[in-house]
Amino acid sequence: MVDTSWFDDLPEDFEESVRIDRDEQDHRQRAIRSYHMTADSRRFIEDFVDRMLGQSDDMRTGSNYWLYGYYGSGKSHLLTVLDGLLDTDWLDGQQDAVWSDLVQISGDSEFEQLGDHWRTIHDEYYVIPISVNLLKYQGQKQRSFSEIVLRHAHQDADLTGVDDGISEGLSSQLDVAYFEKWFRTTDAWSDRQARAEAALDGVTTEASDYEWQSDGLWKDIQKYGALADVVLPKLFEEVNETRDGYTDLQPSDIDPEEVVGRLEELRTEREEELGKPVKLVLLLDEVSLFIGTDFERLTELQTLAENVDDIGDGDIQLVATAQAKIEDVQPKFAAHGADFSIVKDRFPHRYQLPSKHVGDIAKRRLFEKSEKGDVAVREVLDEASVKPTESLVYNEIKQNTKPPLDSIDDEELVEFYPFLPYHAPLFLEILFNLRQEASDPAKSIFSGTARAILALMHNLLQTWVDEGEADQVITLVEFYELVKPELREILTQDMRVIEGSEANRGIADEVEDGDLEEFDLDVAKAVLLLQHVHDIVPLNEGNIAVSVMSDLNGRSWISTQNRVEESLGRLQKFIRPMADETGARYRFATQEERIIYDDTEANEDDPDWDAVLHALDEHLWGRITQDLSLPESVPYGDSGDEYPVMYGFGLDGTGFETTVDVEGGLDVPIEVQGVRPDHTSENSDEETLYWSIDTDGLDDLRKHLVKWWALRDAISTHNAPTAVEQDLDRRADAVRSKLVSAMQSGSYTVKDRTDISGLSTAVQTAVDVGYPDDFHPMMLQVTDDRLQELVELSTEDPLPAWAHTIQVPSSDPSASQGKKSIQRNVMSLTGRQLKDRDDGLNMNTVLDGITSKKPFYDEARPALCAIIWGFCREGRLVPVDEDGNTLENSAVLDQDHLSTTRLKLLPREPIGKLLESGGFKQTTETVTDGLINLQEANQQLRSSLTGLQEDVQLVLDTDVHSGAVSGLLEAFIEELTDRTSTTTERLSVVRSQGNGLADAIEQTNDVQEWFDEVSDVWNRRLASLYRFDAQLTAGNDRFEWVDDDAQSAVTAQRDALKNFDGGWWTTDGWKALVEDTTTGLGTELQRSWEAHLDQQEISEFVERIADHPWVIPATDLPTGVQVAMEHEYITPLRELRRWYETVDGAIASLSSDDEDALLSAADDFADVEPLSEAVDYDVEELEGRLDRLAEIVGDRGPDEIDQIGVLPDDRQNIDRRLERLVESRELDIETTDSGVIIR
Repeated sequence: MVDTSWFDDLPEDFEESVRIDRDEQDHRQRAIRSYHMTADSRRFIEDFVDRMLGQSDDMRTGSNYWLYGYYGSGKSHLLTVLDGLLDTDWLDGQQDAVWSDLVQISGDSEFEQLGDHWRTIHDEYYVIPISVNLLKYQGQKQRSFSEIVLRHAHQDADLTGVDDGISEGLSSQLDVAYFEKWFRTTDAWSDRQARAEAALDGVTTEASDYEWQSDGLWKDIQKYGALADVVLPKLFEEVNETRDGYTDLQPSDIDPEEVVGRLEELRTEREEELGKPVKLVLLLDEVSLFIGTDFERLTELQTLAENVDDIGDGDIQLVATAQAKIEDVQPKFAAHGADFSIVKDRFPHRYQLPSKHVGDIAKRRLFEKSEKGDVAVREVLDEASVKPTESLVYNEIKQNTKPPLDSIDDEELVEFYPFLPYHAPLFLEILFNLRQEASDPAKSIFSGTARAILALMHNLLQTWVDEGEADQVITLVEFYELVKPELREILTQDMRVIEGSEANRGIADEVEDGDLEEFDLDVAKAVLLLQHVHDIVPLNEGNIAVSVMSDLNGRSWISTQNRVEESLGRLQKFIRPMADETGARYRFATQEERIIYDDTEANEDDPDWDAVLHALDEHLWGRITQDLSLPESVPYGDSGDEYPVMYGFGLDGTGFETTVDVEGGLDVPIEVQGVRPDHTSENSDEETLYWSIDTDGLDDLRKHLVKWWALRDAISTHNAPTAVEQDLDRRADAVRSKLVSAMQSGSYTVKDRTDISGLSTAVQTAVDVGYPDDFHPMMLQVTDDRLQELVELSTEDPLPAWAHTIQVPSSDPSASQGKKSIQRNVMSLTGRQLKDRDDGLNMNTVLDGITSKKPFYDEARPALCAIIWGFCREGRLVPVDEDGNTLENSAVLDQDHLSTTRLKLLPREPIGKLLESGGFKQTTETVTDGLINLQEANQQLRSSLTGLQEDVQLVLDTDVHSGAVSGLLEAFIEELTDRTSTTTERLSVVRSQGNGLADAIEQTNDVQEWFDEVSDVWNRRLASLYRFDAQLTAGNDRFEWVDDDAQSAVTAQRDALKNFDGGWWTTDGWKALVEDTTTGLGTELQRSWEAHLDQQEISEFVERIADHPWVIPATDLPTGVQVAMEHEYITPLRELRRWYETVDGAIASLSSDDEDALLSAADDFADVEPLSEAVDYDVEELEGRLDRLAEIVGDRGPDEIDQIGVLPDDRQNIDRRLERLVESRELDIETTDSGVIIR
């Protein structure tokens, strides 16, 4: 029976941790008494003491120390000891007792010398330590090193000298502390509490029943910022009679220089008060954890240390503890260009505390056996069936500890029992890594000391003793139970997976219900802890087994490892494997994953096979077909040529959408049978390849298929995490492997043939059965490129080989020999549809009709088009557009326009001969070519007729003024309209290829000849028509210059043109028209005009007008010519001249052959008025006005006159001008017979 007598000195309790910032004085005593002085820690203390005394032999200078050690090395404990050893006030009267507690009455002379030096420090100096636990501020990014250090320094009563019953030290709030600094310099300081109480009079709070306690009022002001904001400004105003300057008490920037300067100020003040040199020591614990990844904090630490050296000058010392060397502090700072050499230089004194001592301390303080215990433990180990040295060691260790994880020394096992030698460092690693995730790293159990491990191991040992089972070693499971409260806080989600929550059931719940075993819960606990040290102990099944094995007379390690594997299988929805080899192999499922796996289990219990097969088709079948190595081609027919194969699939009656497609491939449908448990096989389709899978391992295949589908279906409504996707991939791989294996070992059936050996033979058999003689695989390989080959062929070119293979009709009789079953099928099925259909049928309709009778042609429509093209070249068929226009034969090859292309059946009469005799087809051209030529000729002819008709109509509408000429043009337009209509009718005959085609060919040539003649007449005789029109327009009886003889000639000409009844647009017709008309009419009009001019003496008068400098265009007259003057004299003369020039020019153009000149003359005659209407005065009156104008202006030109006008109409403008002249200069007035001249 186990009892405490097995151990020499098993304490009943253990302090759980050392905290440097605890206020209790006995805390220092306990820390000093319990501290195990190692060689490394002693070296540090010796060096520190000697440097403070200036007795160090080391040439290094500076006041900053870097104390680093791995988690659990005792840094905080050592710093707490140093805090006590350096507090002169606390040591007063108890130096010897404290030192004795530290060295535990060691006889080592070096300890004695160190003690003497230490005492000398306190004899020569008054030392004040300021201790700061930076873990308190981890995560508080608004707090800087400088602010934190100054807060703690202000609160120290010994440093500030403030300890008068009202308060101890200054406020931790910097603004309040700086106020106190100033307030201490005034006479009001000693009465500060009473003054503060008076300042609060009349101030009410929201809680009416609250009253500030007078005795602690100042401490409340130090503590509460809101209270300080009310009281302190009033106190400042009482002393200074103003609040100006209050906000200037605190420096605007609390930087390292300000802080160290303030510390030096406090130290100096204290030195003056004590009359003894004062040394200030700053103890900063856990610097590296506080820095984290904040580059600014790193640089601030550098600056703080620099100012300690420069300002403190040896009177201020700084000791910082960290997890690692300066060079190792957050290497990611290198991205910022951090100069670690500078930081290293600021901390020249660096000391390392190894963590290996934690196990040694535990062994010495807890596990040390009595003689009885030693014997009992050895007996237990000797009799154990499970040897810890063999079975309880970890494998594949990546980073070892001391003692090692992968081996156990027999003697060490006895010393540490019931723990294993590596438990202490392993527990330490686990706590360290958990601490990284803790929201409050300063919690005692994670404070980073070896004593935390000692306290935990003490509790575990005490429990083991109480339970009294000697052959049960302590495991990670017991360690888990001890730290479970902290685990709930740190690993909340993982702990909910184990323990469950209101929303979700956990592992413990299913253990309680009997769905899982108690062992599964132990495995989960071990996984939770081991996943945080995976970089040291790989999280594999063997190491999990080691972590849960406690019974030395229980299962072997191999048996337990197998049991762990089974357990992890049961826990798969709670604990998931990780594919990432860089992390832990297992992790706890997220809430989303657990929901997914709950749904997965429900699916597995009740699989929906329709959904299973649908998912198989959608997600896996494509890859499975690749793994099956299906034949890509098979030989076809007697030639033995290989042709590609495409596949469609079904499985136990469910058609799959997944196919193996290849352009121009032979279609082989495959039906897989035997997967679904509730399906009965029926081989009803003769063309299908039935593939029965092997029945060996069928149940396992179905199980894996359901497991894969169950997870696939479960994630369909979730955003699946990566780990679940990886699990799904693993399940999919298993299904593919097993199904492919079962199919490859299966059997094949096609129609009534069952003795088929091999997949290739089965596919060959399916092709032979599925395709008839009137089909060829080459039909499936006719592409747009191959159709384009046919388009580019001339009538003499031979067909390509592939076209012969699919039996495209050829114009070469020697090439048309051989099988014609495909050709006959296509022509027969096409002809039946087109018979008695005058308008033909749409090409798509024709193709649909063929494939409805022969479904195997459905994928070969381009090949059908090629065969139809051959029949078009033979003159059996013709393509037309939707309007009936004949198209090129290649239209039936254009797959993009089949919907707008129609096909017609041609009659058996010799259309080709008719087209050749009419000149519309060459002997080398096809009938379609001839029909297209005939159609295009009529279309062009209709276009030409219409164009000429539009030209004549335009002349009629815009150029002609006489009715007689208009009548001629209207008759021509009517003839052109008739000719256009008959051409349109001929086009209908050509498109229909019906009766009358021979007449249409003859008429086309006749009309073309007629059009060539009339278009020539029109072009040559248009000028003559313009002359007729100009003469008749000029001979209008409203003109006074047309005498009776001229008028008689014009009337005769008009009557001749009106009464002409014939086709003047032909050569003979024009000749007849000319014979009926009068010649010399232009000369007669010229004579009549000249006679009129002579009679009126107009020509000489117009010459006088043209020579006069004042009868010029209105735009050329100067502004001095007034309106009435111009209207009275110049405008009538100008109009006469314009009228004369218009008529005279038009008369002269009548003898011209230029169309434009004749057209212009006709327009002028049409637009001009008789002279009596064109000019307001007769010629005699105009001559008098010209004489009067000459008399007025004399020999002066328009530019020589400033103003000229007629009174009274122009008086206003003349008077205005005279006024301006009178104002600007002297005037000379000359009287004349016709008025006055002013100069």
